[in-house]
Amino acid sequence: MYSEDLHSSVSFIETLRSEGGRLHGLDRHLARLRGTVLAHGGTLREDEVLHYLSSIPLPPEGIHRLTLTYTPGAILSHQIIPYQRRALHYLQLCPLPPRFTYHYKYADRSYFLKAQSTLPPETEALFLRPDGRITDTTFTNILLELEDGSLVTPAYPLLKGTQRGFLIEQGLVYEQDHLTPKDLARCRSIRLINAMLPLEEAIILAPDQVYP
Repeated sequence: MYSEDLHSSVSFIETLRSEGGRLHGLDRHLARLRGTVLAHGGTLREDEVLHYLSSIPLPPEGIHRLTLTYTPGAILSHQIIPYQRRALHYLQLCPLPPRFTYHYKYADRSYFLKAQSTLPPETEALFLRPDGRITDTTFTNILLELEDGSLVTPAYPLLKGTQRGFLIEQGLVYEQDHLTPKDLARCRSIRLINAMLPLEEAIILAPDQVYP
């Protein structure tokens, strides 16, 4: 279980979208990586990361998922694979244990994998804090489309995704605290986003596709 005082010397990941030989949102990924390194007393420099990325031959066509694995002191490895959009039709509400946090993108995702392994095919976990507020799925931030067409997202997600941050800065999405399953039931639609799923490609679900 993650908490504030754990993972001082563990590894982290950063997942970037490579499309047509170009990395999307690189500045935002570098900012998150830099924040993670600084928070854990690391020495990994941004120029080292850029040099490493420049050495990776990006596929000139198609969309690929590039995952960096690193510690606060060094890049350990990378993986680049063709991106395959997940077939997803339902969300299952799953309570989080007390004190659970995921402020940094840890390479250890065993808690999420275990939670996901208990669900039926094409069903994704949507995690709830002990006080009933919704957070994230195992791999996306969540947006709610309200009746007036505006988009809101939980003010305190498990992880502040790069695509989420971009949409908030652009004024396309607004943070809202205390979003609960009742808000899911009242919204027009539910959209799932991450670095590989920009707003125009978000997974879109209806309120009746959420299981309590």
